[in-house]
Amino acid sequence: MAGFTTERLLLCPYTKDDLDDLTSLCSDPLVQPLVIHDDIAPRSPKFRDRLHLSMERATFAVIIRLKSTGEFMGQAMVTVTDAKIFPEGSFAICLLPRFWNNGYGTEATHYVVDYSFRWFDLRRISLMVLSSNMRAITVYQKIGFRIEGRRWRFRWMSGRWDDIFLMCISYEEWAARELHWTFGADAVYHHIRPCSLCSRVFEPHYYLDSEYFQ
Repeated sequence: MAGFTTERLLLCPYTKDDLDDLTSLCSDPLVQPLVIHDDIAPRSPKFRDRLHLSMERATFAVIIRLKSTGEFMGQAMVTVTDAKIFPEGSFAICLLPRFWNNGYGTEATHYVVDYSFRWFDLRRISLMVLSSNMRAITVYQKIGFRIEGRRWRFRWMSGRWDDIFLMCISYEEWAARELHWTFGADAVYHHIRPCSLCSRVFEPHYYLDSEYFQ
């Protein structure tokens, strides 16, 4: 049963029954080179255990299915690190190649990032992506992620070195895009009030006083 939905997707809770689909996904010859933290090699039995642990440890992990058919498409997750000191989420998503280039990745990424900022009290969400993976980079930039850093010569692949980009979106950047919040001197101009949703961890933020928050 779906836990969350978008226009075309079901975002379902992970169970051990999903391990076969997840293992096939990560073993796909087109997907495997894009999985940054794994070697490009046949998957060992221990890989299933690591895959299970990563899904279990994630703060928000979903199995992505096509709403019209229930077909397995991939997975997405946000894992929160340093929750007490600097709450930051690490985002990852992976789809089967037959679902690429149809906007599904953008749809799922937008939902997961939006949900994580609304409910997990994060200062920022970051991710890592190979510099040659322009399809993914374009998706992340649509959501509002920006390139924050670059690690040169990260992986030797297909006879050449590939770099890795660190991309991130901050709480303030997300709020400005999704909630149309305004900050600083501009806040006075729009007659807005302090955000009652902020935790003690955050500096005071401000938003437009609209019906959305009533």
